[in-house]
Formats: sequence, C-alpha cells, structure tokens
Amino acid sequence: MGLTLRYLARGHATTDAVHYLIPWYIFARDHGVGGLGEAFTNYTPFYSYLLLIAAQFDGLGQPLSLVKVISAVFEFGCAIVVAQIVWRSTRAPMRASLAFCGVWLAPTVIFNGSVWGQADSIWTFFTLVSVLLFMQDRNGVLPFAAAVSVKAQGVFLGPFVLGMMLRRKIHWAWLAAVPAVYVVLAIPVLVAGRSIASVFTVYMDQADTFHRLTMNAANIWVLAGGAPYAIGVAVGLVLAAAGGIALSVFIVRSKREGPEFILLVACASLLLMPYLLPKMHDRYFYAFELASIALACLNPRYLPFAVTAQVDGVLSYLGFERGIVMGLLPAALCNTFLGLYLVLDLWRGERGFRFPKGAWLGFAASTAALLCYLILTGPGWNMSPAYWVTASLFVAMALILMKESRCA
Repeated sequence: MGLTLRYLARGHATTDAVHYLIPWYIFARDHGVGGLGEAFTNYTPFYSYLLLIAAQFDGLGQPLSLVKVISAVFEFGCAIVVAQIVWRSTRAPMRASLAFCGVWLAPTVIFNGSVWGQADSIWTFFTLVSVLLFMQDRNGVLPFAAAVSVKAQGVFLGPFVLGMMLRRKIHWAWLAAVPAVYVVLAIPVLVAGRSIASVFTVYMDQADTFHRLTMNAANIWVLAGGAPYAIGVAVGLVLAAAGGIALSVFIVRSKREGPEFILLVACASLLLMPYLLPKMHDRYFYAFELASIALACLNPRYLPFAVTAQVDGVLSYLGFERGIVMGLLPAALCNTFLGLYLVLDLWRGERGFRFPKGAWLGFAASTAALLCYLILTGPGWNMSPAYWVTASLFVAMALILMKESRCA
C-alpha cells in the first residue's frame, strides 16, 4: 500500500519542486561528481551526494520521481527504526509491525515525501536512531550529530540529547562530534573545490531566506502573528532556549527510568522546539509526529496523542498544498494542548494522564467535520459561520481532552 501511494504521487509537483528540486537534480545529473565544487543546492553537502546517487538511475524515471525516491528510502528507514524502538521495548511483534505500518503510511509522511518531495525523513532518520540508542543505554550523540549535519532541524532533539548526556554522565567532549561530523561530511565538496564560506554558512543563509515568524507552522507564532518580525525572532529564540534548558534540567533530575520515559522526553523535545521557535515551516513537526507513533505503540493510551499530531500536521500542510489557511489556527491550538499534555504527563510522573474515551470520540468527530469543511470550501480565509462552528467544535473537544484527563 505504501509503495502504491508513493507511485501514484510520483508526478505531483509543487512550486518548490519546480524551482528547486528538479533544477538541483538536473545539475547533479549533467555535471556529475565535478558539480560538487558548486553550491547547486541550498542544503548541506550530504543532500548533494544523495542527488548524485539518484542521478545514476536517470532514465528509470522522471527527475522529480527519482528525487522522491530519496525521501522514500529514508521514510522506509524511519519506519524500521520506529519498529525497532517498539520491538526492543515491548518484544511484541504485533506492536512493532503496527509501528512500522503507522510510520510508512502516516498522512504527514506521504505528504512530505511522496507529494512534496521534501527531505525531512533524512534528518528524522538519524534523530530516531539517536533516540533508539539512548533507549538502549547507549551513546546516541553521533547520529544526533549526523542529523544536525543534514539539516539544522536536527537541533530540535538538542535539549533531549543534552539532558541524556548529563544524566548518563557522558563526557562533554562528545559535543565536539556535532561540528566534527559536519566537517567530515563536507570533505568531498571541499576537495572538489567548493569554497569554505559557502559550505559553512549554509544554515545562516537558510535562516535569512524568509522574514516571517511562521511559514504555515502550527505553533505559537500563529497565535502571535501580529508581532513585529525582529522582536518576534528575539523573543522566540529566548523562549526556545529557556524551554530547552528547562527540559534538559528536568531529564537530569527526574527519577523515572525505562524506555517509555526516554521516548516521552524525546517527544517533548521534538515538539517544544518547533513550537516555540520562530520562522518554522509546516513540516518541521515531522520528527515529533513519527516519534509520537512509536510512543502510541509503546503505550496505547498515547494513541489519541499520535493521531492528534497527524491531524495537526495535515491541517498545516493544507495551507501550502491547497491554500487552505484556516486550518492553521485550530492546528496551532491543538499543538498547544499537546504540549501542555506532555508537560502535565511528565510532571505527574509514573501516574501520567489518560484521554477519556468520550472526549476522544468527540474530538475524532469534530476533526472529521473540520477537515471535510476546509477541503470542500477550498482556499482562502473563509470566515463564514460554518467555519467558526466546526473550528470551535474542534478546539472545544481538544480542551475537553485536556480538562477531563485523569490519572492512569
């Protein structure tokens, strides 16, 4: 089923694919290894290598289809890692199988790679490997460094990694692995003649590409969209730094043990950072959405949590894909509730919280109504009474999920 869905979406082209992905692939195909001396993408060198590999299969498919294969390979890898996380924690074959299928068929995964051709599965793969190693009482700093070296979004796991390093008394020298891995991965392009400045300023150039507090990301900046750009960026960085440090300190001081706790704080890190940081894209909750699937398979009481994350992701994606921007506000509010739930769940310790079945069913029904309404009405800012009714039901049921949560 996953292969069929990816095959059907192979020809779908977004504006990003037309303006960036396809020209990048064509350059890699036409210039070969010699093209590494040029900064022909605005990603890190690792993605250039993947394009060169994909170009070796030119003729077997259209350029965009081959670019999407890169994402599909790492999506498959993410599904395997999530299945391993669940298997090594539960030794339950059915749960591990469901975890694999949940990731491989997740709506946001299909949207991100098969429909858009985006590469978030690459850094997420290394992020999940890092979490898996820490869950096995092993050092997961190297795959974390690889994730950061692929895309800057890998830093979303930073508070978790810092907390685990302090908790496990891993030497501070391991932090040097982050720049070291980036340098090692950049050696081929440097040897090919690419300038040092262009290699090591990739993330700074990316940060200066857009000047908006949110790029359809369902985070706090949807709720504060009227804030001045410069002030918003400064406040967002301070909030993210404070939140990340607080999470790291909590991990160090917590007495809880076990795989579920480690995965729970990893989910908190992957949600907290894109929620607080400004200039985030709709797809930057990708790693959190996949980690929450693992959490749901580890403990079924988190199933509504994982499903809600998928719903919020799809609502965000519709803003770019279909111009349906009215889904962003409900998605941002529900991500707020997911963050609060995580904080409360961690704060309550082993007792945790549970979603009431009645509220969960109500949330599912109101979500279906909101999605149907948004898709049927089409793009734009539709401020009709019908929108306010469906959106209010969606938000109300999310509030009830929080309010009526009770001790497990």
